Amino acid sequence: MPASDSIQAAIAAETEALFDRLVAIRRDIHAHPEVGHDEFRTTAKIVEILAGTGLQAEVLPVGTGALCDILPDGYDSSQGLVGLRADIDALPISDGKDVPFASTSPGVCHACGHDVHTTVVLGVGLVLARLKEAGLLKRGVRLIFQPAEESSPGGALDAIDGGALKGVTEAYALHCDPRTEVGRVGLTSGPITSAVDGVHVTLTGPGGHTSRPHLTADLVGALGALATTAPLLLSRRIDPRGGASLIWGRISAGSVANAIPRTGDIDGTLRALDPDAWRDAEKLLPELFAQIVAPYGVSLQLRVASGVPPTVNDPRGVQRLAEAAEAFVGPDAVASTEQSLGGEDFSWMLQQVPGAMGRLGVRPPGVTQVPDIHQSTFNVDERCIAVGVRLLAGLAADGQPIADELVDD
Repeated sequence: MPASDSIQAAIAAETEALFDRLVAIRRDIHAHPEVGHDEFRTTAKIVEILAGTGLQAEVLPVGTGALCDILPDGYDSSQGLVGLRADIDALPISDGKDVPFASTSPGVCHACGHDVHTTVVLGVGLVLARLKEAGLLKRGVRLIFQPAEESSPGGALDAIDGGALKGVTEAYALHCDPRTEVGRVGLTSGPITSAVDGVHVTLTGPGGHTSRPHLTADLVGALGALATTAPLLLSRRIDPRGGASLIWGRISAGSVANAIPRTGDIDGTLRALDPDAWRDAEKLLPELFAQIVAPYGVSLQLRVASGVPPTVNDPRGVQRLAEAAEAFVGPDAVASTEQSLGGEDFSWMLQQVPGAMGRLGVRPPGVTQVPDIHQSTFNVDERCIAVGVRLLAGLAADGQPIADELVDD
């Protein structure tokens, strides 16, 4: 990345000057978490902070989340905007941390790092506003604060419907990663997170006494066959390179030991790293499930709740993130990262524009065991905020549009 010394120095200085304020912002957001589509206080906070530095944010039509454009003087719309996305919602999980900024909302906390994501993109906005004043901003940037990432199919669709990607030609996001040490960013090309569907099956039969199973239908046996056989058969019918995975999480039937129940349910998730494998698996489930339960003489109802597609990082976007990390964070800032079967609705944005998601290291140096995301005690080394700001501000201020093809070093 051909970053000038003046831009590097300005971003480093502005980030350092803002750091204490950004930590305070993160802790305030953390102490006041809001679940998806209820992020009214968080949205108001975002708008207020940006307005304080002369930036105007527009609340999304759904009522939460916001967009904010930062345009250099003489903005050339032919280059398009760089989109920087932060998700702003929290999880319905009680906060288990003993910290002064613990959640004040019973049963809700930022257990996935969205408070950090929001603070990082806010920090980028404040830094870029100063670069614009100094005549150092070369590229138009859109800050995208989207609601309801933890919902399915995700608030990214609300942001897109609200115009988040209008004029955007590339998009980037960071996600907190407790497996990666603070000061580093985990990157990988191709799928980085998985498609996720909810799968719900209801079986019905006549019911009866366990002493006379031949006069009824073995509904519990059919549920057991689905639970054990369906994942195995799916793995034999779908290209294994697609990473398709069917895992059950709940099964329910009956109330007493000597009665075969009339109804039963089983719930799980279908995941896949490859979009084609995802679509193939969705099409196959009705036929596969019907074949498995046919010998038991029960009726089957299947409901597949389509969730998010895989998040597929464009290699050109990964290259942009890697170059920005090395230039604005440090020569050893880039780390490799594994694919995850978790879902991420930034995938909807990457289906429309090229870009990438990176994993922001939040694990303190020298610490090997830390709580994972979605745990009540999840926390971060707050130095990660400055890393994220320098990385995304540097990428956005660069002025170079995403390449038509990969550029060899």
